[in-house]
Amino acid sequence: MKDIYYLTPKRYRDFFKKQIRYAGVKEASTNRIVGISFFLSILLALNFSFIFFLLGFELMGFLFGLGLGFGVIIFTYLIFMFIADSRANQIETVLPDALQLMSANVRAGMTIDRAIWLAARPEFGVLEEEIKKVGARTMGGKPLKVALTEMTKNIKSKILNRTVKLLLEGIASGGEIAHLLEETANNIRVTQTLKKEIKSSVMTYSIFIVFAAVIAAPFLFSISLFFVETMTELWGSASFGAEVTGTSMGMGGMFQKAGGPQIGVDDLFWFAISAISVTAFFGSLSIALIQTGKEKNGLKLIPVLLIASIAVLMVSQMIVKMFFGGFFAL
Repeated sequence: MKDIYYLTPKRYRDFFKKQIRYAGVKEASTNRIVGISFFLSILLALNFSFIFFLLGFELMGFLFGLGLGFGVIIFTYLIFMFIADSRANQIETVLPDALQLMSANVRAGMTIDRAIWLAARPEFGVLEEEIKKVGARTMGGKPLKVALTEMTKNIKSKILNRTVKLLLEGIASGGEIAHLLEETANNIRVTQTLKKEIKSSVMTYSIFIVFAAVIAAPFLFSISLFFVETMTELWGSASFGAEVTGTSMGMGGMFQKAGGPQIGVDDLFWFAISAISVTAFFGSLSIALIQTGKEKNGLKLIPVLLIASIAVLMVSQMIVKMFFGGFFAL
């Protein structure tokens, strides 16, 4: 797969490599993953295009194959994006404790590089691994500035990036590193506390969006489906009765003159599915934007809201028919 990697476009490689590196994957595996994803997308696109071509759907096959190929690429990218975000969140959670420990080590008389090295604790998880890598680089002869900068290139965290820059500036200016680390840890904790408070205060909006997307919209569509089905049945029976009696008077005559529903039940059902899907998509993005400030985090919620919405639609149809079906003799 390494040969395929070098055959891929440079923009494609750059598009993937940065995100895969953020996910903590080694360089050798990164090249293999990029090559496999590109090869798989091309293979699926060609296979499905050829199958549709044999079935006589040339244009549809081309479009479907093209969409499937891009879908494989986007799906692979999203997986590593979520892994990278998860790693960054884990590091940002324990970063204040690590900085506090580094500050204590410096106050104990250790050099800054040794203070960082001894701050690697198992409870820090991903951050422990990155701190050990920094220590290994410095022991291998790399300057501390270079080792810390390389660490920030492997983690997609603005907080960590700013913390490292602040630390390097403090070292360069000869400031009191222990106090700097302690204050930075306190500021990060305050920021995290504010984020939690904001998240709690906007929880009502998220609940409202979930209610509208998962419960209200499917329930209203189930009522619409029942109404169209009822009108179709009533119009059909009344029209048939008028034909049998040969008269256009009464209820049958009115239904004949008015005409039946122009929208079929199947058409309305698929419209409801489409509308619910769109609502679930944008509802997920809105919830993520409100809760985290990043729309992309809502991509993980889309399948959950979509499945829940469709399930509520099906259940609502059964409930509506159960309560009102006997009244209309359906």
